[in-house]
Amino acid sequence: MSKVYVNFNKTNGSIRPLNGVNQGPMTKVFTYDAREEFKEMAIPFCRLHDTEYPYGSGEFVDIPCIFKNFDADENDPASYNFGLTDEYISKIIEIGAEPIYRLGVSIEHAPVKRHIFPPKDYEKWTRICEHIIMHYNEGWADGHHWNIRYWEIWNESDGHGNQWLGTPEEFYKLYCVSATYLKKRFPDLKIGGCGWTRAYNDFTVGFLKYISSQPERIPLDFYSWHRYFADMKSFFTQYNKSLEMLKEYGYEDAENVFDEWNYMENWDNQPASYIKLKNYIGAAFCAATMAALQTKTNIALATYFECDVVKEWTGQFDVAEMSIGAHGRKASVKKLPPFYSFKYFGELYRLGTSVETETEGENIYAAAAVGNNGKEVLFSYYVFGEAADKEVTFELDGFDREPIVTVIDKTRTNEVIHVDSKVSDGKAVFTLTLSNDTVIKIS
Repeated sequence: MSKVYVNFNKTNGSIRPLNGVNQGPMTKVFTYDAREEFKEMAIPFCRLHDTEYPYGSGEFVDIPCIFKNFDADENDPASYNFGLTDEYISKIIEIGAEPIYRLGVSIEHAPVKRHIFPPKDYEKWTRICEHIIMHYNEGWADGHHWNIRYWEIWNESDGHGNQWLGTPEEFYKLYCVSATYLKKRFPDLKIGGCGWTRAYNDFTVGFLKYISSQPERIPLDFYSWHRYFADMKSFFTQYNKSLEMLKEYGYEDAENVFDEWNYMENWDNQPASYIKLKNYIGAAFCAATMAALQTKTNIALATYFECDVVKEWTGQFDVAEMSIGAHGRKASVKKLPPFYSFKYFGELYRLGTSVETETEGENIYAAAAVGNNGKEVLFSYYVFGEAADKEVTFELDGFDREPIVTVIDKTRTNEVIHVDSKVSDGKAVFTLTLSNDTVIKIS
């Protein structure tokens, strides 16, 4: 028998913003509107990478989209194209989320590469970044005062030749030039990177060696990395390496940011995983990952890749309805099982205070929170592969009423079920027999 023990009388910090996503709530050039659903999930962060790719590739977020002619005057507002990016970010601000702005370029799958080469002038590239920050945080060029805190330099330069076509050393130099200047110019902002394909490889080791060997300390407010996986052990291997490396090279104070993650079994058979990441398996995977990030890591924030209804990587939504009216084409979204995993963690995030949670048994994950509006537990029995049904006992200390139990599994999505619970002496206890890939919310 496995067990989950939650002590609502013993708090242990805050629920961290681990239910963030990549992309904002209005996508495919403002056709799909998921603002209400984003608010329902309590999305805290929206990372801006591959934004509107490929539909609006020439207009959104990327440096070559904002500053289309690199030979133009970077001090002249007329050199910049902020219009659609302003509109896109405004929808993120509207729902109460924070953007993470990736300074760089989107992925280029096409055989002809256009923007993934090292900038021909690192100092000018940095000044362009400076003016973008000025536009969004200081009102420059008819801009805004949105206090965007996280500015991430580039994405997956350690990848497979579709996001950086320079040498490792050229990228290391670009980071040193830009991070040093931007941190001095904006000391209160978080400047970091670099959206690595994984926390640990030769490229990332070389990066930390390079920046730590400079005569002047190079800023690294956060260290961001990615992992697409199905086996939780794969994630923890990279996470533990990230801690070791940051400590070894003197950057253990950098925030550990996990800003792309999703379900992937086998890169040679991706479609099979695209199906699973949208169903109850994806729901169990997402719930397990967010619970594990909260209870077993120091990850400061995380953003799932991604939450754009028309993308294959989006687990939360499918298309519901499409209509054409006086104001153009509009679409609504259909909630899929992983949506509810994000909603359940979002409810923990809204409650705010983490409480002591212990698990006994393999493949079970749980996190819990307390706040002015109640007490709640998120649980996942997630198994990579097949497994026998598991009997799990839930013991909730400091929970003095009948629990409301909601389930996601092979046959049910966000369905309240009856449980035979014993409530006495300020404690609720009940036992369930669960099939693998089951999510439980207790409230």
